[in-house]
Amino acid sequence: MKIKYDIQEIYKENEIHLCGRDKNEELVELYQGILNLTGSVITAYSGGEAVRLTYAQIVRIYSENKKVYVRTREQSYEVKERLYSLEERLPSGTFIRISNSEMINSDYIKRLDMSISGTIRLTLKNGDETYVSRRYVKTIKEALLGGK
Repeated sequence: MKIKYDIQEIYKENEIHLCGRDKNEELVELYQGILNLTGSVITAYSGGEAVRLTYAQIVRIYSENKKVYVRTREQSYEVKERLYSLEERLPSGTFIRISNSEMINSDYIKRLDMSISGTIRLTLKNGDETYVSRRYVKTIKEALLGGK
């Protein structure tokens, strides 16, 4: 593995890039470790208590009954932010919009079922199942399967 350290005035803010031929466990672990170190967190609420969740803990983010929720492996939390503002903050390579009301963390995808005509059923590592809306099928295929 190569590691480069590049300091130049052209950068407006600090950046970290992880590049590889394919997505593998080593890159995912580095990515999650960097997120934990850099404090990339979302403040969520459960039972009146505020909880700080790292991006790596989040399995999916969805809206339901005009509220936005963050789902981890263990439970769901309510967040005060809107889905579109979370989408702007979250790393686009990892968090993928699958419908107007949901985003998923691609690191938690266990299985894709494309046998249903025109849509995709996703099974996540925490056992949740969700569907990619027709509008986002092309987007998720490009993100996960290289456009196949």
